[in-house]
Amino acid sequence: MYISIMTKVVKSTELRTSYAEIALAVRGGKNVAVITKRGRPDLALVDLDYLEDLIESHDKEFQKSLRQAAQEKTYSLEEVFAASS
Repeated sequence: MYISIMTKVVKSTELRTSYAEIALAVRGGKNVAVITKRGRPDLALVDLDYLEDLIESHDKEFQKSLRQAAQEKTYSLEEVFAASS
């Protein structure tokens, strides 16, 4: 499955005047606004959930914990709530 990611290049001066519009374009998705300063890429503006997903997908310890969790015994809701009563 291919996920399309839109990248928009924005001058830092444009960010100051059009923040709301730029934030709306990246919020809630996988779009990225690359902020330039003096014509060079400087920062990126991304949706926080997308950033967290990126960090999790590249964090080796997190990936290892997911693999370990997948191998452990799972419990039904009934088992979990019966144990707490």
